[in-house]
Amino acid sequence: MNMTPEITAGIDKNIPTAERILTVATACFARKGYHGSSMREIAGEAGISIATLYYYAQNKDDLYRQVFERQYLEENELIGRILQGIGENIIQNPAALRAFLYKLVDALIDRSIANPDIVRLWTWRWLERPEKSEDIEAHYSIPLYQMVESLLEKACTAGVIKPGLANLSILSHSFTWLHYGYFGLGQLTFGGHSSVSARQQNEEEFRTFAHQFIRRMLNFSE
Repeated sequence: MNMTPEITAGIDKNIPTAERILTVATACFARKGYHGSSMREIAGEAGISIATLYYYAQNKDDLYRQVFERQYLEENELIGRILQGIGENIIQNPAALRAFLYKLVDALIDRSIANPDIVRLWTWRWLERPEKSEDIEAHYSIPLYQMVESLLEKACTAGVIKPGLANLSILSHSFTWLHYGYFGLGQLTFGGHSSVSARQQNEEEFRTFAHQFIRRMLNFSE
């Protein structure tokens, strides 16, 4: 069965083969999940032979892992680029730290708006949990949370934030639950707001809500 035109629309057939494979595979796994995707289908949509696909990936499990590795590297670069600007002077300044965290939240939201397949990919993973890839979170998710949690621990020690929960891992994950829940479940569809302008307004309102959530949960000492 071929992928629907909406799945492969906009994928540049002229990009390098390895990148094209990962782009097509990401779209396929994001829209159909691991079990609903096949190597033959991905090869066809990438415009290559099945033999060529197996040159780049040993099997579907290997390709699935490569897809998540690419997402991890992109997000790791994004988070790292923002957090590298945070020195002790920022950590000990509630207003400055809050501004940096808002910047991080905005960057992650913007990434999901630009590429909704990121949210779909992880949502399918959480629903399916393929047995041969149980360690994907350990390699490609937990390290990202630890980067943020390390910052929050320093802020707690400095007395800049006083979160109501002692478990900082729950706090760092809670934004993902909100974020992916919003973008993965159709945003605000109950009111029939389907126009581009209405969607953009909803996205900005969600961004404002995310800022308020961060501020209230972390309880900045201002």
